[in-house]
Amino acid sequence: MKSNDAGDFCMIYIEPTDERGPLLDCIGEQKKPVVIMLPVKSRLKVFQHPDDFSALKQVKRQLDLQVVFVISGNELLRKLAWRNGFPAYVSIDALADSIAKGQLALSRQRTLARKTVPLSPFTPETERTIFARSTAPLEPIPSFVQQSAPKAVPPSQPPPVAVAGSRGRGFPAVLVFMLLLLIVGAALLSYLWFPRLRAMLPVADSTSRVVGRVMFLSSEQVSENSDQGIDDEVQIDLHGISSPAAGKSYYAWLLGDKNQDEARSVLLGKLNVIRGSASLLYTGDQRHTNLLEFNSRFVVTEEDAAMTPITPAPDYSSWRYYGEIPQSPDPLNSHHYSFLDHMRHLLSSEPMLNELELPGGLNNWFNRNTAKLIEWTTSARDRWEESKDLAFVRRQTLRTLTYLDGLSFMLPDMPPGTTPPDTSKLGSVGLLDVNGPNQNPASYIGAIVYHLNGLLDAPGSTPAVRESVSQIMSAMNNVQNWLEKLRADTKQIVVMNDVQLGQLEAYSILNDMVDQANQAYAGQVDPSTGAVLEGVAWIHEHLQSLASLTVTQYDSAGSPPEIAPSNKTIALNLR
Repeated sequence: MKSNDAGDFCMIYIEPTDERGPLLDCIGEQKKPVVIMLPVKSRLKVFQHPDDFSALKQVKRQLDLQVVFVISGNELLRKLAWRNGFPAYVSIDALADSIAKGQLALSRQRTLARKTVPLSPFTPETERTIFARSTAPLEPIPSFVQQSAPKAVPPSQPPPVAVAGSRGRGFPAVLVFMLLLLIVGAALLSYLWFPRLRAMLPVADSTSRVVGRVMFLSSEQVSENSDQGIDDEVQIDLHGISSPAAGKSYYAWLLGDKNQDEARSVLLGKLNVIRGSASLLYTGDQRHTNLLEFNSRFVVTEEDAAMTPITPAPDYSSWRYYGEIPQSPDPLNSHHYSFLDHMRHLLSSEPMLNELELPGGLNNWFNRNTAKLIEWTTSARDRWEESKDLAFVRRQTLRTLTYLDGLSFMLPDMPPGTTPPDTSKLGSVGLLDVNGPNQNPASYIGAIVYHLNGLLDAPGSTPAVRESVSQIMSAMNNVQNWLEKLRADTKQIVVMNDVQLGQLEAYSILNDMVDQANQAYAGQVDPSTGAVLEGVAWIHEHLQSLASLTVTQYDSAGSPPEIAPSNKTIALNLR
């Protein structure tokens, strides 16, 4: 590689033989913004797979370094860079034009690797597209059922008398029975639906003034054997808050769940208030512990500035700001999952995956396994082109099929006598539902959609969450479509004999496999509309953005949200 740091930023020219380790070391030594230039139409060893961009994101975050790419002649690679949070331009001229127009500033400033798109306003039109279960509108009451004012009986006529044994005598009993059924049914519906409706309706509470948000972030320093590096960081952004009293400081804490067996608290750090605002990025501990797995509440305490406390003050009068992720069980969910349960299954810990020794939640493995498809399909296509190593092409295609189907469901798609590839436990769960919507174990797409719907229904769901989930659901449909096309291609390749696999038709299918895998991960621009169809990289970021909580001014007069667990525990029938 070659580098030039004579100007306001450092230019790094990548060469085909460059390795990832020395390149990251070179970038890590820079003090200026970095512009990485990739050669035109050259086969590189770096930045061909999502893992390379993930490693670069970690360096960028650690050094607070701005990184920009110049990639000519490879639109898919440019999109992959953009999806991972790196601006990418087709040429130096395009980069210079962007700087001149003020669209990009190569300056030394804080740039977060994780970017979230602001949620668009919630409207009735978007709400109608969100809920998976559709509800038919009530029909108007027919005119012959509507009650009219009773007619007065003329004084000259005696009131009607019921005749013994007549049909009119039984009518009141039937009516009373039906009314009782209606009353019981209405009471049952009110019992089941009231918590959900109350959570979805805005609550006027003058004492709960919103002052900011807290977000769980992931450093992405992940491991196959643990959940480290997932939800191991916390970003705090508060505004409109008062300064602490003289001799006092604000301390930010994470607290455990309300129903935990033991109290858990994590000191995030001291908050410095500047003109009514305070921000803090907690970068985690040395083990990159998963914080969301056991912590769901947040509090700011005002305590002695001279001595850092080891636990939040038990005196609630020193509590200033508070927030929590909703934890009330959904009475209509068969497992009684809460909003917090659904979020944890998606982002930090999922029971089915834990049993298979796949820690870290659905979002983690959905992202990693889809990214792996790019590596396998690209290597199969390239090896065919270089040496027509047909045995290698078959192995990589079978590995791809394993991740799409899952080990439990791939045998029907394999030729008789074929040995399944060695993907160990990582292929236990497929990306697609290939055995119906109720297959067991569920696919990653099926499980994620289930828990997204759970977030919509759980008590505490908000219009902002519903809008975000709606966008993610749309992207999930895109990914499923691309992965199903990829699966159709792999099924064609695995049944070919050597003669068929050596023909140009097979090479065309291998090319399409690479395209479908890249689109599933990085997304695609719809050529007919110009709209961006998002992929797994976008879904991964936006699922993570759901791990947040609203912070309000703490009301010391209200019921205190205890640090220690309450004596009332709620039994959850976990899947």
